[in-house]
Amino acid sequence: MRMLEGRLTPRCHLAQTSRMRTVNCVSESARRTCQLLVGPVVLAMVITSCTNNGSSSGTGGSSSSGGSTARGGSTGNGGSGQGGTTSNGGTTSNGGTTSAGGTTSAGGSQAGGSGGSAAGGKGGSASGGSAAGGSAAGGNNADASATGGNGGSANGGSGAGGSNTGGIVTASGGQAGAKTGGTSGGLDAGASGAGGGNTTGVTVQLDGKHQTIQGFGINDTWQPIPSAKVTPLFNPTSGIGLSILRIGMAADGSLYNSGEASNISAAKSAAGSDFKVIGSVWNAPSNCRDNNTRDKVKSDYGGHLMTSCYDSFSTSIANFASSNGLYAMGIANEPDFVSCGSSDPCNGDYDTMAYTANEMVAFVKVVGPKLKAKNVKVIAAEASEWIHQWSNISAGPSPSGKNSSDPLGCGCFGMTIDAATTAKCAAKCASGDGYDYGHVMAADATAWGAFDIIGLHQYDSQIGYAWPSDVTAAKKEIWQTEMSGVKWWPEVGPSSDIANGVAVAGWIHSALAVGDASAWIWWWHAPMSGGTNDNEGLWLQSGTDTKRHYTLGNYSKFVRPGYVRVDVTGNSNADLLISAYTGSSNVVVVAINKGTADATVPIAIAGGTAPASCTPNVTSATDDLKAGTTPVTVTGGAFSASLPKATVTTFVCK
Repeated sequence: MRMLEGRLTPRCHLAQTSRMRTVNCVSESARRTCQLLVGPVVLAMVITSCTNNGSSSGTGGSSSSGGSTARGGSTGNGGSGQGGTTSNGGTTSNGGTTSAGGTTSAGGSQAGGSGGSAAGGKGGSASGGSAAGGSAAGGNNADASATGGNGGSANGGSGAGGSNTGGIVTASGGQAGAKTGGTSGGLDAGASGAGGGNTTGVTVQLDGKHQTIQGFGINDTWQPIPSAKVTPLFNPTSGIGLSILRIGMAADGSLYNSGEASNISAAKSAAGSDFKVIGSVWNAPSNCRDNNTRDKVKSDYGGHLMTSCYDSFSTSIANFASSNGLYAMGIANEPDFVSCGSSDPCNGDYDTMAYTANEMVAFVKVVGPKLKAKNVKVIAAEASEWIHQWSNISAGPSPSGKNSSDPLGCGCFGMTIDAATTAKCAAKCASGDGYDYGHVMAADATAWGAFDIIGLHQYDSQIGYAWPSDVTAAKKEIWQTEMSGVKWWPEVGPSSDIANGVAVAGWIHSALAVGDASAWIWWWHAPMSGGTNDNEGLWLQSGTDTKRHYTLGNYSKFVRPGYVRVDVTGNSNADLLISAYTGSSNVVVVAINKGTADATVPIAIAGGTAPASCTPNVTSATDDLKAGTTPVTVTGGAFSASLPKATVTTFVCK
């Protein structure tokens, strides 16, 4: 967690009053060293097009597949060179060449389409398609459908470009040319014609299934949620539908918050049957921590759990989880971070305790069976930096140029996991005396079997990391259990604008679509009074509402527990982040436009039964989850998605 000066915004020096701590806090956010906002990588689709004459052939307009293009249409200007020239079956002098987007009345003329027929008629318009270019007769669409509008106007054709079969191609291609100016050009094409808009085509593949979503949530450790905020946060109808509450265990086995039972009851009442409570523990009693100087910590914070306390502390954790009716329990909050003061990159002093990967392996073997015996799922290791789950690399540099604190001293920094950076890590870390919790735990079958959920946080690098191909142990669910804008890193704030809302939506997208997270949990409802005034809350310290509150809702309100993430392919626009989910007979598409221009995107739904219509719910500079009054019709398995600049739009399709 990051507190006040760190994450807890006052992450805190907690003045302990029996079961409750009053924070002299340090924002946990602040304690994050470098949360550089690294947008997820969006792979642009490479579209190979016939540039001169559509595979022109001596007889009939084209060779084996007419103006075949690798994926339906040229990218640059809607048709190319001579679009389906044929020597005797519908010659065309300029078949589809038009820099405007493929609109041309001659492209692959009517005669050309039928003239070459089996061998050449597919040529109509090789890639640009003209008004009649890939028409029913000329485009001989049977072949076009295989490559995505080959015969019709796959990329920015006009009018009749690409008749029905040449157009909507579920497997790989695209919508039959655009209506008039190449605005849709082919689902996989991606070029735009003069007809306007972004023509990047996208396919939601319903049979390409990934992780099951368990829900979205919030933490209340040191910062109980006021009664007035419970419904806006947890109610799925009048609020944003959060379904997970994460609570904290103090070193003595008590709840950090007094009155937590009533807090849990109120949240459960608002959330309904999907509600889950999970917990985590920040550190052990001082007599059980070695407070090793290698971690550069004050005597009151940090240290490592001594082996002599493994049994007693694990029993305390199991009893806490059981007595509070928890669904799952984290055995260590942020084992890769220790309080280190308030100077960059540290963010204040509060309860922390470090574990090396080897120590985590040893401890989970003790505590895991005790929690499982009480029917509580086990969460480990809950590193503060996602990059520490799969490597010894620490995030950095931050905007100020500093690297994160690296308490275990591995000494290698970056935002990506690569061989060159890994080679710089200290040798001791490669043998388990550092981070890399995932690899080290997976290498020990007993440890891997002792826990159920991989817990982690998304601080500093602010992105999700994919499951490594070299970890072949049975996959586990991944839960991102704490994230917010914190001191020293991007989006620290305080801010409430749509730019921040879009950035936070990007964090969630990266966690779900890149990191395969099944749950995503925010830190606090608001920063503590008197603590760091930053973006640790969904509301500002002043009580002002924020756009991130609603862009989180673009996921939590509509992507419900039990839904399954499915593949989204064909997006070649780096400004658009698009993910999709299925459940309860719905298809939900969440689209982030982080760019400065509006975009119109044709979205095909393949691999299953396409819905009849999609209702957009938009969060923008002026709207908060505003539902469209007129659903967008799904025609032929596809619909046109209008995505204004700087917005997050959730399409609920039925």
